[in-house]
Amino acid sequence: MTAEEPKPAASSGSGLGASMSRTDWTLVLEAARGQDQKVALERLSRRYWPAIYAFIRATGRNTHEAADLCQGFVCDVMLGRNIFQTADPKRGRFRSLLLTALKNYLRQRHRHDTAKKRAPGGTPPPLVDVQILETAAVDPNQTPEQAFAAQWSAALIRQVLGRVKACCLNDGLEPHWVVFECRVVKPMLFGDRPTAYSELVDSLKLEDAAQAANMMVTAKRRFAHELLAEVAGTLVNPAYSEDELSTLLHDLERSA
Repeated sequence: MTAEEPKPAASSGSGLGASMSRTDWTLVLEAARGQDQKVALERLSRRYWPAIYAFIRATGRNTHEAADLCQGFVCDVMLGRNIFQTADPKRGRFRSLLLTALKNYLRQRHRHDTAKKRAPGGTPPPLVDVQILETAAVDPNQTPEQAFAAQWSAALIRQVLGRVKACCLNDGLEPHWVVFECRVVKPMLFGDRPTAYSELVDSLKLEDAAQAANMMVTAKRRFAHELLAEVAGTLVNPAYSEDELSTLLHDLERSA
């Protein structure tokens, strides 16, 4: 990332940006006692599915058992007991509280209990599709804690990338996103070879490699700005954002 202050995405104040950038503690407090509890609960459940699933898989459970226990935890603990009521920003990261609750749940819960209890009020629980399970693949060399951290980091970064892409398309900067995706996103998330600038110049009909490089810098600054803002939203004290960002990127690299 560059030391230069990144230019905020032009649409960050629009309905699109506002609706997609709900931070952890904002959602937690909304889930505990806000007017949109149901929406906040669903968003938090989906936000943490991959990390919860990865932790359970890393404890030695197979795919089906892990998915079953993961759904049981979301329904019984996150929704059924509404742990958000006891969440306190002063106690630190919400994901630390969630991880403690998950460990306790796995210690107390037997496999045959999984299908007995579901979300309160007869509401169908949020289901995880196959795509999410595939993105939550676990490195056998990782501890459950490392698997949880890696998947949380990856999920947060994917969310930010989705927002940056939407903003670029909304602002007429689709070529900027394409260059950034080919040079940074795909290599970072999937291990792809970075597309050569010469190829991008030809495919996007750009003037030269310098123009392509400048476009990538513009998109990269937007990504850095949005990522830092998202990370700050998971913390009680935004002053620790840089340290948290370093930890997040380290966890992501370890999962790659």
